[in-house]
Amino acid sequence: MNNKELIDTLSERLGVSKKVVSKMLSATTHTMVQSITEDKCITLQGFGMFEVRRKLDRILFNPASGRQMIVPPKLTLVFKPSDTYKEKLKL
Repeated sequence: MNNKELIDTLSERLGVSKKVVSKMLSATTHTMVQSITEDKCITLQGFGMFEVRRKLDRILFNPASGRQMIVPPKLTLVFKPSDTYKEKLKL
């Protein structure tokens, strides 16, 4: 589902214009991105949790060249679904 499809679906379900839904979605994503860049965890009750995790630098071995390489540290965004959705996703 892309952004336009999400806006269309929410507009139909909520009975609100697409323009209002677009503004609400934009404000929501902006707020979430701002919180994540401030290293805050976002928990949506019944949906899941978004958090930033730090990966330390590490040494990798390239089997083709036989050389070791150092991978610098980085930040990654991780989503952990709630138990409700974990159960729904199990087939």
